[in-house]
Amino acid sequence: MSTNKSGENGNNLLAKQAIEIESTAAPFYQYFTVYLIAIFLVVVVALSSALLIFSQQSTSSQALITDHLVPLQTQFIQQTYLINTNKLIDGILKNGNASELITLQHTLSLQSKKLSLLKSEHKNIYQQWFTTNNLATNLITRIESSQTRNDLLKNRALIQLDTLLDAIKIQLNNSQRSPSQVELLSKVERKTTNIVVMLKRLSLQTPLTTFEQLDDQINSMFSADYAKQLAHLQNESLAIADIVRDFIRFEDLILKRGLLVKWQAHLTLMDDYQQQLVVQQQQLHSILDSTSGSNQAENPLINDNIATNERALSVIQLPLWIFIIFALALSFVTGLLWLIRARLKSASQSATRFIDRVLDGEQVPLLAKNKASFLHLEQADFYSHESEQIANKIQELKSSSYSELEYLALKDDNENIEKQIVKGNSNQEKLKLEVELLEFNAMEKYKSQLLLEQERCKELHLAAIKQLVLLGRSAVTTANICDENGANTEDNYLYHAHLQGRNLVRKLRQASCYRYLQSNDAVLTLSDVNLVSQIQAILLNLRNRLFTCKNTVLVSIDEKILTEVNLDTELFSEMFGVYIRLLLSQQTGGQLALNLHLVDKNDGQQKICFSGHVGGKEKIVQLPQALQGFNDESAEKSELGDYFITLLQYQHGGDVSAKLTDKGYDFSFTLPLAVTRNQQEKSYPMQSFPGYLTEIENVCVKLAAKYLAMPIEVLLAVKSPEQYQRLQQLLQGMGLQVTFVNCERMLDKNWKSGRFSVLITEIDCQPFCSFMIDEGDKPSDKKGVVRAVFSLVGLTAITTKSNAYSDWIVEELNAQGAVSELIIAMQPWLKEQNSVSVPSEKVVKSNASKESIHGEALAVYSPGSFNFERYIKHQGSAELAIFMLEEYTTENICLVEKLSHAFGSDDTTKANAAIQALLINSKILAADDLIQLCQYWQTLLATQGLNNSEKVQISLLSKTKKAVQEINQHADSIA
Repeated sequence: MSTNKSGENGNNLLAKQAIEIESTAAPFYQYFTVYLIAIFLVVVVALSSALLIFSQQSTSSQALITDHLVPLQTQFIQQTYLINTNKLIDGILKNGNASELITLQHTLSLQSKKLSLLKSEHKNIYQQWFTTNNLATNLITRIESSQTRNDLLKNRALIQLDTLLDAIKIQLNNSQRSPSQVELLSKVERKTTNIVVMLKRLSLQTPLTTFEQLDDQINSMFSADYAKQLAHLQNESLAIADIVRDFIRFEDLILKRGLLVKWQAHLTLMDDYQQQLVVQQQQLHSILDSTSGSNQAENPLINDNIATNERALSVIQLPLWIFIIFALALSFVTGLLWLIRARLKSASQSATRFIDRVLDGEQVPLLAKNKASFLHLEQADFYSHESEQIANKIQELKSSSYSELEYLALKDDNENIEKQIVKGNSNQEKLKLEVELLEFNAMEKYKSQLLLEQERCKELHLAAIKQLVLLGRSAVTTANICDENGANTEDNYLYHAHLQGRNLVRKLRQASCYRYLQSNDAVLTLSDVNLVSQIQAILLNLRNRLFTCKNTVLVSIDEKILTEVNLDTELFSEMFGVYIRLLLSQQTGGQLALNLHLVDKNDGQQKICFSGHVGGKEKIVQLPQALQGFNDESAEKSELGDYFITLLQYQHGGDVSAKLTDKGYDFSFTLPLAVTRNQQEKSYPMQSFPGYLTEIENVCVKLAAKYLAMPIEVLLAVKSPEQYQRLQQLLQGMGLQVTFVNCERMLDKNWKSGRFSVLITEIDCQPFCSFMIDEGDKPSDKKGVVRAVFSLVGLTAITTKSNAYSDWIVEELNAQGAVSELIIAMQPWLKEQNSVSVPSEKVVKSNASKESIHGEALAVYSPGSFNFERYIKHQGSAELAIFMLEEYTTENICLVEKLSHAFGSDDTTKANAAIQALLINSKILAADDLIQLCQYWQTLLATQGLNNSEKVQISLLSKTKKAVQEINQHADSIA
């Protein structure tokens, strides 16, 4: 133990000494610094030399081009233009055709213009040529314009002379002529022949001397007066007379027509023109002689060019010097790199040997500066500062005291840590698998929960529909019992229960559809429909809701939109209905402007933007609560808003936007729709909902006053719902609940639900089927609901019903028929409003024939204002009845005034209170007319609300005032 301790202490001492002694070895990079600097300098010198040489060469080349090549090019172009000009002048001087002269002269003018644009010492001469040639062009044009006329005169003269010669030859051949005649004729023939020869040669190239000879010949001929001589010799010879006439005609051509004068003027102009060209050509030849010498000694420019070429050749040799410089630089750099490589190799080998000696435990004398071995190593080997540091580190490690037990302990700890890491990794994998399993189970549980909720909602929805049907059955049964027993049916509790049930059915359908869309099993069921008809059906189904809230909807459709589309009618109807409810949420007396415009269109598809703007009488300062989630991402969306987004996204819609404007607020979205027909058959003007028809206004008021609102639903299946608003309003006036559908799929789905008691259709269908609400019921439970199928006249035919549906009513119905016919058809589901103590006569009258029903539909009110006998019975004594009569009538007048004020301010609450009090008084007074009016007021206020702009309510108020006034007059007459 002591020996080991002493060895360790010695090693520690050496390590401390090694740390304390300062190293004298140089860093490794310093051994190569000189080589790297040399390489850098060589590269810089080589690049600088090349750059300098290239710069000089570029400067010399630019000077050569500017000082020599450009002048040579200009001189060459000038000589080319001069040669072309010379050729044109030669062509003009040799050409006698005036039309060709014009073309040549134009070309000559163009050449003169090109020469005048050159930079030359003869620029003034070229400019003068250009001006002269332009004037000459006008001269040639004038000559050419009259040349045809001159040629025509010449040809006529030649024809005349040829005719004269032919006549003379004929006379010369005549043997009867005297010698004097023959001699004269021969002399005329010779003169004429010479003139013909010279006249034929006459052209624009004829010299003036030749023309003067021709003029002399003709003048001498005229001076001899051959025509007069021939006239003396004719001796009544017709042939000689013809010769004289021909001679006279020739004289006319020469003298009167001015043949020689015109030709002389043109030849004079041509001579001047040619003289001008000759002068121009002489100048051109002198310029050509001055610009092109016969040898180099006579032309110094060529000598300069030769000298310049020699300099250019010397410049071309510069790349050879550049190549030599780069070759030398590359050789020098290569040598230096090879030396660096050899030195690196030697240094690495030396360092390896040195470190091996240190690792082997050899005591390398690197700590003492004065030892020869160290000096020898430092001089012979590449002993660097880095190698020294490595050696010191190795010696420190070897001199340190390490325990074997500590090493084994550290090794065990390392192994334990490795095992823990492996175990941790396996646990992590297990946890990951467990998390995935939990997520999978949660997803499956969520899916199963969605399916369970969907099935539960379906069952509740079906149960709610069944309750609606039971309400309808109960209402019909109660109506029959009341009619039989004469019971009072003032409180229409079944109808109010039906309204609540319809709201429950809508919410359950919404919940079921929402769960269905959230599952992965949802599938679109597409049908071909008309988009406008679909929207009309939805808005007409919302008619009562719009009346109740006093809201109006204006629909405008872009003409570019193709209305025949392919979509899921059920989801679209649900989505559009939710869209309208979102727009009109928290709105009363508002106006919705709904605009459909085309955003994009391609083959088979169109993208439509549905944009709705809501405005009201009062300024809207904030978005409704249901729409705030669409404007502010931080705001939470409402349940209805989430439902709308789900419906829209499932139909591939998007771009939902809600924003507040100065006049209200906007809510819009886009929806792609497949197109089934690429042609638009009709246009759709702006439409307003809810609409009313003035021609049936009074009839609807009378019907509503006579019949109670019944929980009986009518399914109206038509292709164009807007055309059946009359039928809808009449049925609603009778107290029936109308729902529109416009395609076969929606018809089939709604009818098979069993919710509707009456089907009125123009769409082909199979109405005789089993209903969903009847599944699982006993045969006895299925009885009691009176069902009917009406086919619209001339539009569709209903298949023959079987014995299982023998209790159903199957008839045809005319949508535009009389009101009485509609009342007769709907009689099984109608319920009249009965007043207190209805007389037996009225009961008998209600069970009368169809003709009496028609009379009641047209005249609801009886002529009497109130029944005084019944009023006395209500009071108990005649004295008390007469005493209280004035109080009742005065109170009625006050109540009507309150009703008028409430109607003017659209205050439904005050109007309802006034009507309730007025109804009590009318029952006490036994005023049947006023009772019916008050009951209709209550129905109207419960379903539609108060609206002072609606004509139906205005008319009803007027009739109420009139009824109260009649009661007052009747009371005055009794008192």
